[in-house]
Amino acid sequence: MKRSCSPGQNGVRNVMMFDKTFYLTAAVYKNVTLLNSRTMEYSGFFGAFFLHGNSDFRVFTQFFQHIALEFADSPNHVLDSDEEKAMAFAFPDAGILTCNRHLHGNCVNYLTDKIGVHMAPK
Repeated sequence: MKRSCSPGQNGVRNVMMFDKTFYLTAAVYKNVTLLNSRTMEYSGFFGAFFLHGNSDFRVFTQFFQHIALEFADSPNHVLDSDEEKAMAFAFPDAGILTCNRHLHGNCVNYLTDKIGVHMAPK
């Protein structure tokens, strides 16, 4: 995971993605050493898994700081998540992307739950 998510010889950086689903958070990345000859894309792999009973800032800070320590000697990370604040805290210099699906869901939830806008299905 560390080798695939660090900048390669050509300077290309891979994105390390994290998705929190209930009490399990999974890291996913593309393995840059395994190229699919049919699609010419790198194969997707699971990385670290985190089983947790809480989903608060303190718990996730511990998880992401542990990963940040493992990646300390390979800078310039690009991370993707559903707006996880603890990740930005543990990786202050990383480029952080936000998943479009999660961003859309967060906007819909805010508009319907907080503002009261009725969202008609398409």
